[in-house]
Amino acid sequence: MANLSQQRREQMLSFLETLKEQHNDDASLIAINQIEKELTSKKYGLVWEEHEEEVDVKMKTHIPVFTEIKEKEIVGNPESDEYNFLLEGDNLHSLKLLEKTHKGKIDVIYIDPPYNTLNEDFVYNDKYIDINDGFSHSKWISFMMERLIIARKLLSNDGYICISIDDRELYNLKLLCDEVFGEENFVNNIVVKSSEASGLKMSHIEKRIPKIKEYVLLYKKKDIKMNAITIPKETWDGEYKSILTNITDEELKYIKEIISKEDRSQDEIQKCNCILKKADYEFLSETYVRLNIKTKLEKENFNHQNAYKIFQTVSMGSGATNAIAEERKKLNENIFFCYESPQKKLYIIKGDYDLLKKKPRMQVLFAEDYLTYNPCDLWTDIKTTGMDAEGGVSFKNGKKPIKLLKRLLSLSTSTPKIILDFFAGSGSTAQAVLELNKEDGKDRKFILCTNNEGNICNEITYPRIKTVITGVKVDGTSYSEGLAYNLKYYKTDFVDKKSEDIYEDLLAHIKEMIQLEYGVKVDNSKYVMIMDDEEMDDFEDNISLYKELKTVFINQDVMLTTSQEKMLQNVEVKIIPDCYFDFELREVGELW
Repeated sequence: MANLSQQRREQMLSFLETLKEQHNDDASLIAINQIEKELTSKKYGLVWEEHEEEVDVKMKTHIPVFTEIKEKEIVGNPESDEYNFLLEGDNLHSLKLLEKTHKGKIDVIYIDPPYNTLNEDFVYNDKYIDINDGFSHSKWISFMMERLIIARKLLSNDGYICISIDDRELYNLKLLCDEVFGEENFVNNIVVKSSEASGLKMSHIEKRIPKIKEYVLLYKKKDIKMNAITIPKETWDGEYKSILTNITDEELKYIKEIISKEDRSQDEIQKCNCILKKADYEFLSETYVRLNIKTKLEKENFNHQNAYKIFQTVSMGSGATNAIAEERKKLNENIFFCYESPQKKLYIIKGDYDLLKKKPRMQVLFAEDYLTYNPCDLWTDIKTTGMDAEGGVSFKNGKKPIKLLKRLLSLSTSTPKIILDFFAGSGSTAQAVLELNKEDGKDRKFILCTNNEGNICNEITYPRIKTVITGVKVDGTSYSEGLAYNLKYYKTDFVDKKSEDIYEDLLAHIKEMIQLEYGVKVDNSKYVMIMDDEEMDDFEDNISLYKELKTVFINQDVMLTTSQEKMLQNVEVKIIPDCYFDFELREVGELW
């Protein structure tokens, strides 16, 4: 079949060649070449009207830098030299600087960007974007494109990015990510079920089916080996409990011995009853139904499907008389039974009859081994309501469940070292990283970027991280035992490209870049920064004072003497790279 669009383009391009011959002045040729460029540009994929942001305009005349806010440093673990980072400012400026310190070093990126909805969550050039704006999608895509291009550069080769999104921009984001990361690097579109349904408040739609889902787009950089997601089974026919916390291991062992016996005395059953009542459950006397279920289950490997099926058929009269089944319907009687699976694991199960739904149901009360399942790419088990308790701060919109973030951070078979969230919002990612470290003993670090729109960084993000680390809420009340980690707080600042002292102005922010790149604190004790020959000489004269010295960061322009080289033989030396601001300095003629 002929490509009609291609044929039309070729005809127009041929006509342009004729125009070039007829109009060969510079102005005409420039215009014709621009038309030719548009005709030969991309013809499949995401096409949008590119928009410029004020943050881009700012960088034409100013160089972004980080300034540390020292009074906001948090030291939750004085014994550790390692730091996490909170970067306040427009995330594009932060990403531009992270490209200098963390290119190819980020293992996981999680972002929860604006959804571009009517809820006024998308600010572009300091203005909320009206959903009726004819360029609302183009502005959102331009906004995301510039940031995702840098995000890809930051990812390590076995790194991956997770992006939360809803229906409004999902399809644009998928095409955008295909372009940035490569369609071949698409991994999954994970559907996350919300705990509560929500409607859509849009003037041009009066009614719609309530929305109960969001999405997480997952892309890899190049290579990634994914973990099989195996999580505790928290629903079994809509209900599941793992309880009996008041019962000791010895008591469970006794129950197991009794239930395994062919014949049980009334005294043994009564003793089991006394034990189970501690957890508000009762081990009833032997019944025909219970025996049939136990016998059937022991013949098969225990699983959710056949256990329910057996319970349903037995309780409804297969093996029991219709009279028993009818009486059970009327009384809504609970049937408790215990048994050992073929794997010699003890289970205690309760069954009853749902009069409303007119069918039996069952509930696991105790499982000696954890029942697990793989949710694949449909996650229905994550609660998305009542999250105000997470982090000890009040924040109505934009929070993501800690459970969701922990699972996303655990997808790779290799443990990520550095996690970046450049739409940090309330700071859920920081809490997820630190709690996950506590659970599995790993040593992940986080870097969070957020603006201070609505004072969110000062009033929500930072207080939340401080609460999680110290265990003390803003009001002084207790939140937890705390988590032993450290944090540095940076704010984006700017150096004017026309400054007469631009070289010195930029050097004044080198310390922040070093600390960020290596995740440490340059304290002039364990970690020392030396910028010129005079500082190096002074350091040599006082070397005996540096008892805990670990690393020396030396400006590449410092010329070491023979004695200084010998002095540093057993010390880690890092040369401060010229890549921090070399491009900017060359741009203004300060370097050649």
